[in-house]
Amino acid sequence: MSDASPSKKVIPGKGAGLPNPYSKDFDRGEDSISSSLADYESAEAHRIKYGRLACNPAVLLMRRVAGLLMALTALAGVVAPNHSLTKPTLMILLWIPMLLISIAPAFIAGERGMTALVLRSSLWKEEAIVKGTRRDMMAEPGMDRIKAGLNDVRLHNATASILAATSLLLLILAAGLEPNGLAYNLVLLITLTTSLALSFHAIFTTDDIRKLGDELPYLVLHSPTHHPMKLDTILGDLVYAHLDPDHSLLWDLWEGKLSHSILPGVDKRQARERILYLLHLNSRGDLSDEETFNELKEFIKPMAIKELLLDADAQFNWPRLQRLIAHARAWQVEVFDLLDRLQNDLLSGSATITKDAWRMDMALASQCNNRTGHLFIALNNQGEEDRHLRVEVIVPGGMPENQVHRFELTSCPGPEGAVKITDPLVEDALDWMPKYLEKGVILWIGVAWGESVRGRRNVQVILRDDDDTILGSRIIRTEVLAGDSKLSRQRLKRMLQARSKGESDLPNLDLTTIPA
Repeated sequence: MSDASPSKKVIPGKGAGLPNPYSKDFDRGEDSISSSLADYESAEAHRIKYGRLACNPAVLLMRRVAGLLMALTALAGVVAPNHSLTKPTLMILLWIPMLLISIAPAFIAGERGMTALVLRSSLWKEEAIVKGTRRDMMAEPGMDRIKAGLNDVRLHNATASILAATSLLLLILAAGLEPNGLAYNLVLLITLTTSLALSFHAIFTTDDIRKLGDELPYLVLHSPTHHPMKLDTILGDLVYAHLDPDHSLLWDLWEGKLSHSILPGVDKRQARERILYLLHLNSRGDLSDEETFNELKEFIKPMAIKELLLDADAQFNWPRLQRLIAHARAWQVEVFDLLDRLQNDLLSGSATITKDAWRMDMALASQCNNRTGHLFIALNNQGEEDRHLRVEVIVPGGMPENQVHRFELTSCPGPEGAVKITDPLVEDALDWMPKYLEKGVILWIGVAWGESVRGRRNVQVILRDDDDTILGSRIIRTEVLAGDSKLSRQRLKRMLQARSKGESDLPNLDLTTIPA
């Protein structure tokens, strides 16, 4: 008789183990990222939808008027308590939908905006925004102010909600009290106060509400605090300096795409300046869409124009680049005054272009708020050789009063006479401007005055060569203001106008001549 086969002790979890309920392709990390990405897209959709509703002029008007009408109702209840139309119960049915329409969209947009910010920061850390690129967005310079701006909007919405709910509850309470009684009158007077507070609060916070619903949510909230002292490529560096931290890396990726889109032999930096300058002229109406498109085809591969500028889903396309240019102009109008004067000199054949070895122009805001300002100095070396220069800035009563900057300026001989804005046969202004912008220099110098300084002040700029010979000297005047005046509100108005430009449709162009 053969021996019985030895028995095996079965231990749970050993050997083959328990069955895996998940697919072999299942990745918990990828599933978490997909879930976060879906939540982010949902938050973005709600932020834009309700933000645009909150920015609707009719809704903004209703937000300002609702509190005033509630105050008038409370006042009417005190003056004529026995009149049928002054009964608080009759008006409550009007206030509830009015308050919901005027406050709820901004409230939802603010909350979803903060949710989207947190999720986008997390997705950047997980390399989900740009594959292979990990960054801590919240640690970037300027993100603290963007987050504070969003929290300010949320605080405004919470304050408006509390004031509206308090006024509404007091009206409901008054409806249950005896008219003409002391308690009735006291409740209505308190309602009058809270309702007026709601109306004034809505008036003072309208500008913050207008920032909601933006396709580029952090651009208007961003306040550029870091910028280069020397703009090597004027338009490109200026646009980049005013980008919010979230889009600064995306701009670098777009520039990488640009370098693969230009024709052989075209300088990348001049191509970028030319694109931005053409879109700037198109935005102002100086060039039609077709003229701009034809100029772009002179230095960009035809098959690359669609992907580079005419992709509706791209972060940077035709209208969005125009918005970024207009946004930079909203902050620094003076730089674009320099560009306009340079273009006018080229078109008119000014002696500063055709005869002088150096061209120096400068701009400073007519008013400098908070005793600070931005001085821009445009320099071009129109000689045959590269030269070293020194620029001395003298600010009487300033902090400091004297600044000296030394640098090398590349040679860029100008045209021999006046040029046309466009000319298919010879070099025109659209050819010369990018050269001047790329080879010239704009100095971006911060100036400040002491606490005791205010009123009209002079700023002097002296240009010297290595031998200390004075090549040129200019004086510009400005008004030094102690406070903010209305400059911030005017800037916000220009930024909102730039936003509307960026949210416009792509130009309607005939792309049949471009290969697929």
